[in-house]
Amino acid sequence: MLMVNITITPEDQNRKEKILEIHLQLFSILRDKLPPELKGQTKIQLVEGSTLKDLLIELAIDRRVAISVNDVQERDHSRTLADGDEVKIFTSVSGG
Repeated sequence: MLMVNITITPEDQNRKEKILEIHLQLFSILRDKLPPELKGQTKIQLVEGSTLKDLLIELAIDRRVAISVNDVQERDHSRTLADGDEVKIFTSVSGG
């Protein structure tokens, strides 16, 4: 699996902040946010204190989505991520 470093800047590295590594899996049309060879899965490095909202912004996901963290549905996008978290992002299903 390739690693994508989407949020770490040289300034971040110079501050000696802790870097987190999360496992990310995107489903459906969200897979287009990553290079095709990743098949919707990658490891991403984030600065300590990053939230789900920060991740969505970095991935340019501006639509309604369902998210699970460590196989538990998470509705609070202000949730702080931890090293080793497994984040899955799905398109929201709606209908009537």
